[in-house]
Amino acid sequence: MAKRTLFSILSEQPWWVSIVVAAALYAVAYQFLPLYAPFVALPFAGVAVYAAWKQSRGRAPADAVERLAALREMSWDQFALAISTAYRKQGYVVEESKSGAFDFTLRKNGQITLLQCRRWKVNQLGVGPVRELHNAMDKNEAFNCVCITAGDFSPHALEYAAGRPVRLVSGAALLELTRNAARPRRKWKIFPDN
Repeated sequence: MAKRTLFSILSEQPWWVSIVVAAALYAVAYQFLPLYAPFVALPFAGVAVYAAWKQSRGRAPADAVERLAALREMSWDQFALAISTAYRKQGYVVEESKSGAFDFTLRKNGQITLLQCRRWKVNQLGVGPVRELHNAMDKNEAFNCVCITAGDFSPHALEYAAGRPVRLVSGAALLELTRNAARPRRKWKIFPDN
């Protein structure tokens, strides 16, 4: 698993947290090296700008728990529609599967991706479904596969997927995937209704 940096952690926090960190570092650096104080605080101010931009495009990080809970509360039909819509918006042709190992077949640029998301409500998805999905790749001549859960993946599932053409989607990646699919499009009206 990749190590997280201070900047990646701050970019997931509300934008003002990075401003507070930048101000505190500036104050401390100004006491010892006043000439270099702005350069110490500048990267954190940059992270604040990035976080503000990112948050203006979507919802605040505090909403993530609520949004994941809402995904878990969806019926299978609602969840499947949100996921299939998200992939269609990325240019995939989405077909429902009759296989027990995966739920959808995604086609794009001549490549086949197998998609599994029927166990979306579990708290932690184990290695079994991930292995089953990976084994279905050869039988279906797929390029890769995607396994989705609104919970977390077990350490064994993460270990199994590492180095294999298996993409595990949960948490922030799932929210990013479904962000545009669940959001209704704005309709601009020239003449308002009476």
